[in-house]
Amino acid sequence: MKLLPHLSRRLADDQRGASVPEFALILIPLCLILFGGLEIGYQIYVRSVLLGAMERATRLTTLQTVDSTAVETDIEATIKRLAPNATVRTTKGSFLQYSQINAMERLTKDTNNNATLDSGDCWEDVDDNGVRNVVTEGKTGIGGADDIVRYNTVVTYNRILPIYRFTGIGNTATLSATTMTRRQPYELQNVLTPKCKA
Repeated sequence: MKLLPHLSRRLADDQRGASVPEFALILIPLCLILFGGLEIGYQIYVRSVLLGAMERATRLTTLQTVDSTAVETDIEATIKRLAPNATVRTTKGSFLQYSQINAMERLTKDTNNNATLDSGDCWEDVDDNGVRNVVTEGKTGIGGADDIVRYNTVVTYNRILPIYRFTGIGNTATLSATTMTRRQPYELQNVLTPKCKA
């Protein structure tokens, strides 16, 4: 029976295994910080590649002979080299002037001067949708000579590490980028034909 008090005193004085539980307490936050840093670094890298692809799209769009689907394919191929399972969605729209972006379409004829579209009034249908509205997307396509083109690309991809399970941020990351440029004036710019409300 004298062995039990002696053994308990000896175990209480023994410090050899103390680092194991200390390391276990530090390991979880250390892994979260490490994996979180890797995930953030990857997201920053994908974003910088996306911005580079958008910059290249801007340069290509200024050319007269550009094919807009080739520009979109280039953006998608650039992203897919880095994130093969990513979903890449690119929209494009054109405007005649910068002042038309995110602005109400201008009335060209306002018979009763009330600044609203009434019967007999005419307006510049910038987005060519037949409705007077605030233009956010522009006319579909890249327009013609001297037009302003805006590309908007949204990339969605699955995260590379399972850190989302511990932080609640979700399995997917979504990045977006927008670029705008004016095409070269290789010919006269088209003029909007006003539309009138019957």
